[in-house]
Amino acid sequence: MNNKNTQQQENAILSLISNIVIPVLILRKGSGWLDNVLENYIDTELVNINTASIAFFIALLFPFIYFYYDLNKRKNVNFISIIGFVNVLLTGGIGIFGAQFGLSKNWFIIKEGSLPLVIGFMLWMMSKFKKESFNAILLNEIIFDTEKIRGAISNDKKSRLQSLSRKAGFYLIIGFFISSIIQFILASLIVISDPGHPDFNKEVSTMTWVSYFAVMIPTILIVGKGYLGLISDLEDLTKLNKEDFLRT
Repeated sequence: MNNKNTQQQENAILSLISNIVIPVLILRKGSGWLDNVLENYIDTELVNINTASIAFFIALLFPFIYFYYDLNKRKNVNFISIIGFVNVLLTGGIGIFGAQFGLSKNWFIIKEGSLPLVIGFMLWMMSKFKKESFNAILLNEIIFDTEKIRGAISNDKKSRLQSLSRKAGFYLIIGFFISSIIQFILASLIVISDPGHPDFNKEVSTMTWVSYFAVMIPTILIVGKGYLGLISDLEDLTKLNKEDFLRT
Protein backbone atom coordinates (compact mmCIF):
# COMPACT_ATOMS: atom_id res chain seq x y z
CA MET A 1 0.00 0.00 0.00
CA ASN A 2 1.16 3.51 -0.77
CA ASN A 3 2.76 5.21 2.25
CA LYS A 4 0.98 8.41 1.38
CA ASN A 5 -2.33 6.73 1.96
CA THR A 6 -1.32 5.32 5.35
CA GLN A 7 0.36 8.42 6.70
CA GLN A 8 -0.46 8.89 10.36
CA GLN A 9 -2.49 11.89 11.37
CA GLU A 10 -1.28 14.27 14.05
CA ASN A 11 -2.68 13.73 17.54
CA ALA A 12 -4.66 16.96 17.89
CA ILE A 13 -5.32 16.56 21.63
CA LEU A 14 -1.67 15.86 22.45
CA SER A 15 -0.65 18.79 20.25
CA LEU A 16 -3.05 21.12 22.06
CA ILE A 17 -1.83 19.99 25.48
CA SER A 18 1.88 20.20 24.59
CA ASN A 19 1.78 23.46 22.62
CA ILE A 20 -0.89 25.41 24.48
CA VAL A 21 -2.17 24.02 27.80
CA ILE A 22 1.08 23.07 29.58
CA PRO A 23 3.11 26.11 28.37
CA VAL A 24 0.30 28.49 29.38
CA LEU A 25 0.08 26.90 32.84
CA ILE A 26 3.85 27.08 33.40
CA LEU A 27 4.11 30.64 32.10
CA ARG A 28 1.37 31.77 34.47
CA LYS A 29 2.38 29.80 37.57
CA GLY A 30 5.93 28.57 37.00
CA SER A 31 7.79 31.58 38.37
CA GLY A 32 5.87 31.43 41.65
CA TRP A 33 6.38 27.68 41.96
CA LEU A 34 10.13 28.04 41.40
CA ASP A 35 10.36 30.85 43.95
CA ASN A 36 8.70 28.65 46.58
CA VAL A 37 11.01 25.71 45.81
CA LEU A 38 14.21 27.78 45.77
CA GLU A 39 13.38 29.45 49.10
CA ASN A 40 13.79 26.06 50.77
CA TYR A 41 17.28 25.46 49.37
CA ILE A 42 18.86 28.83 48.48
CA ASP A 43 19.15 32.15 50.24
CA THR A 44 17.43 34.21 47.55
CA GLU A 45 18.65 37.43 49.18
CA LEU A 46 22.26 36.44 48.43
CA VAL A 47 21.73 34.66 45.11
CA ASN A 48 19.74 36.44 42.45
CA ILE A 49 18.00 33.91 40.21
CA ASN A 50 15.68 35.02 37.44
CA THR A 51 12.93 32.45 37.91
CA ALA A 52 10.83 34.14 35.21
CA SER A 53 13.39 33.24 32.53
CA ILE A 54 13.76 29.70 33.92
CA ALA A 55 9.99 29.22 33.84
CA PHE A 56 9.92 30.53 30.28
CA PHE A 57 12.58 28.00 29.28
CA ILE A 58 10.70 25.11 30.92
CA ALA A 59 7.45 26.15 29.24
CA LEU A 60 9.10 26.09 25.81
CA LEU A 61 10.56 22.64 26.38
CA PHE A 62 7.16 21.06 25.82
CA PRO A 63 6.62 22.37 22.26
CA PHE A 64 10.21 21.32 21.48
CA ILE A 65 9.70 17.83 22.88
CA TYR A 66 6.38 17.45 21.07
CA PHE A 67 7.92 18.56 17.76
CA TYR A 68 10.61 15.86 17.94
CA TYR A 69 8.14 13.25 19.22
CA ASP A 70 5.74 13.96 16.36
CA LEU A 71 8.59 14.01 13.84
CA ASN A 72 9.90 10.67 15.06
CA LYS A 73 6.44 9.08 15.12
CA ARG A 74 5.03 10.31 11.81
CA LYS A 75 8.33 10.80 9.92
CA ASN A 76 6.82 13.89 8.37
CA VAL A 77 7.85 17.54 8.48
CA ASN A 78 5.30 19.84 6.95
CA PHE A 79 5.30 23.55 6.29
CA ILE A 80 3.13 24.39 9.31
CA SER A 81 5.19 22.32 11.77
CA ILE A 82 8.40 24.04 10.61
CA ILE A 83 6.83 27.47 11.07
CA GLY A 84 5.62 26.48 14.52
CA PHE A 85 9.12 25.33 15.45
CA VAL A 86 10.67 28.59 14.23
CA ASN A 87 8.07 30.53 16.20
CA VAL A 88 9.02 28.66 19.38
CA LEU A 89 12.71 29.40 18.75
CA LEU A 90 12.07 33.13 18.30
CA THR A 91 9.75 33.32 21.29
CA GLY A 92 12.28 31.46 23.42
CA GLY A 93 15.12 33.71 22.34
CA ILE A 94 13.20 36.84 23.25
CA GLY A 95 11.76 35.49 26.49
CA ILE A 96 14.93 33.88 27.85
CA PHE A 97 17.67 36.21 26.61
CA GLY A 98 15.68 39.40 26.14
CA ALA A 99 16.49 40.76 29.60
CA GLN A 100 20.23 40.14 29.18
CA PHE A 101 20.32 41.98 25.85
CA GLY A 102 17.95 44.74 26.88
CA LEU A 103 15.18 43.77 24.48
CA SER A 104 11.83 45.43 25.03
CA LYS A 105 8.35 43.97 24.63
CA ASN A 106 8.28 45.51 21.14
CA TRP A 107 10.50 42.70 19.86
CA PHE A 108 7.89 40.16 20.87
CA ILE A 109 5.06 42.26 19.42
CA ILE A 110 6.91 42.68 16.12
CA LYS A 111 7.66 38.94 16.02
CA GLU A 112 4.02 38.05 16.56
CA GLY A 113 2.85 40.31 13.74
CA SER A 114 5.69 39.80 11.28
CA LEU A 115 5.96 35.99 11.27
CA PRO A 116 2.56 35.30 9.62
CA LEU A 117 3.18 38.30 7.35
CA VAL A 118 6.48 36.79 6.17
CA ILE A 119 4.79 33.41 5.65
CA GLY A 120 2.03 35.02 3.60
CA PHE A 121 4.62 36.85 1.49
CA MET A 122 6.61 33.62 0.96
CA LEU A 123 3.45 31.84 -0.19
CA TRP A 124 2.66 34.70 -2.55
CA MET A 125 6.18 34.44 -4.00
CA MET A 126 5.71 30.69 -4.41
CA SER A 127 2.49 31.32 -6.32
CA LYS A 128 4.50 33.40 -8.80
CA PHE A 129 7.75 31.44 -9.16
CA LYS A 130 7.11 27.95 -7.70
CA LYS A 131 3.61 27.33 -8.96
CA GLU A 132 3.63 23.54 -8.73
CA SER A 133 4.88 23.60 -5.13
CA PHE A 134 2.31 26.24 -4.23
CA ASN A 135 -0.54 24.29 -5.83
CA ALA A 136 0.50 21.15 -3.93
CA ILE A 137 0.00 22.88 -0.56
CA LEU A 138 -3.79 22.66 -0.81
CA LEU A 139 -4.15 19.94 -3.44
CA ASN A 140 -2.14 17.45 -1.39
CA GLU A 141 -2.10 13.69 -0.97
CA ILE A 142 -3.21 13.84 2.66
CA ILE A 143 -6.63 15.26 1.79
CA PHE A 144 -7.09 14.45 -1.90
CA ASP A 145 -6.55 11.39 -4.06
CA THR A 146 -4.63 13.42 -6.61
CA GLU A 147 -3.94 10.40 -8.81
CA LYS A 148 -7.66 9.76 -9.20
CA ILE A 149 -8.32 13.45 -9.82
CA ARG A 150 -5.69 13.70 -12.56
CA GLY A 151 -6.87 10.44 -14.08
CA ALA A 152 -10.41 11.77 -14.36
CA ILE A 153 -9.56 14.83 -16.45
CA SER A 154 -8.29 15.10 -19.99
CA ASN A 155 -4.91 16.57 -20.86
CA ASP A 156 -6.43 19.76 -22.19
CA LYS A 157 -7.93 20.43 -18.73
CA LYS A 158 -4.72 19.93 -16.74
CA SER A 159 -4.04 23.66 -16.77
CA ARG A 160 -7.54 24.23 -15.39
CA LEU A 161 -6.68 21.99 -12.44
CA GLN A 162 -3.59 24.07 -11.67
CA SER A 163 -5.65 27.25 -11.91
CA LEU A 164 -8.23 25.93 -9.43
CA SER A 165 -5.49 24.91 -6.97
CA ARG A 166 -3.85 28.32 -7.24
CA LYS A 167 -7.15 30.13 -6.70
CA ALA A 168 -7.83 28.11 -3.53
CA GLY A 169 -4.27 28.75 -2.35
CA PHE A 170 -4.83 32.49 -2.33
CA TYR A 171 -7.32 32.02 0.49
CA LEU A 172 -4.43 30.59 2.53
CA ILE A 173 -2.35 33.69 1.76
CA ILE A 174 -5.21 35.97 2.81
CA GLY A 175 -5.57 33.92 6.00
CA PHE A 176 -1.93 34.56 6.95
CA PHE A 177 -2.19 38.29 6.20
CA ILE A 178 -5.30 38.61 8.39
CA SER A 179 -3.56 36.50 11.05
CA SER A 180 -0.67 38.99 11.00
CA ILE A 181 -3.00 41.89 11.72
CA ILE A 182 -4.80 40.05 14.52
CA GLN A 183 -1.54 38.88 16.11
CA PHE A 184 -0.04 42.36 16.08
CA ILE A 185 -3.13 43.98 17.62
CA LEU A 186 -3.46 41.30 20.32
CA ALA A 187 0.24 41.42 21.23
CA SER A 188 0.13 45.23 21.45
CA LEU A 189 -2.84 45.09 23.81
CA ILE A 190 -1.81 42.11 25.96
CA VAL A 191 1.99 42.22 26.26
CA ILE A 192 2.90 45.39 28.17
CA SER A 193 5.91 44.14 30.19
CA ASP A 194 9.48 43.60 29.00
CA PRO A 195 11.24 40.20 28.88
CA GLY A 196 12.61 39.08 32.23
CA HIS A 197 9.74 40.61 34.19
CA PRO A 198 7.44 38.02 35.84
CA ASP A 199 4.40 39.68 34.27
CA PHE A 200 5.90 39.14 30.81
CA ASN A 201 5.46 35.39 31.20
CA LYS A 202 1.85 35.77 32.28
CA GLU A 203 1.13 38.12 29.40
CA VAL A 204 2.72 35.74 26.89
CA SER A 205 0.63 32.89 28.32
CA THR A 206 -2.51 34.99 27.85
CA MET A 207 -1.38 35.87 24.34
CA THR A 208 -0.81 32.18 23.59
CA TRP A 209 -4.32 30.94 24.33
CA VAL A 210 -6.19 34.08 23.25
CA SER A 211 -4.43 34.23 19.88
CA TYR A 212 -4.95 30.50 19.39
CA PHE A 213 -8.71 31.02 19.22
CA ALA A 214 -8.70 34.57 17.84
CA VAL A 215 -6.53 33.51 14.89
CA MET A 216 -7.82 29.96 14.46
CA ILE A 217 -11.49 30.87 13.97
CA PRO A 218 -11.11 33.41 11.12
CA THR A 219 -8.34 31.33 9.54
CA ILE A 220 -10.53 28.23 9.49
CA LEU A 221 -13.36 30.23 7.94
CA ILE A 222 -11.15 31.75 5.25
CA VAL A 223 -9.12 28.66 4.37
CA GLY A 224 -12.25 26.53 4.70
CA LYS A 225 -13.95 28.68 2.08
CA GLY A 226 -10.99 28.06 -0.21
CA TYR A 227 -11.18 24.30 0.34
CA LEU A 228 -14.95 24.15 -0.16
CA GLY A 229 -14.60 26.12 -3.37
CA LEU A 230 -11.82 23.82 -4.55
CA ILE A 231 -13.85 20.69 -3.77
CA SER A 232 -16.89 22.07 -5.64
CA ASP A 233 -14.73 23.06 -8.63
CA LEU A 234 -13.09 19.61 -8.68
CA GLU A 235 -16.50 17.95 -8.78
CA ASP A 236 -17.40 20.04 -11.82
CA LEU A 237 -14.04 19.44 -13.48
CA THR A 238 -13.72 15.68 -12.88
CA LYS A 239 -17.44 14.78 -12.88
CA LEU A 240 -16.71 12.77 -9.73
CA ASN A 241 -18.45 13.01 -6.39
CA LYS A 242 -16.32 14.47 -3.62
CA GLU A 243 -16.47 11.14 -1.77
CA ASP A 244 -14.56 9.64 -4.70
CA PHE A 245 -11.47 11.85 -4.40
CA LEU A 246 -11.42 12.98 -0.75
CA ARG A 247 -9.30 10.90 1.59
CA THR A 248 -10.76 12.37 4.79
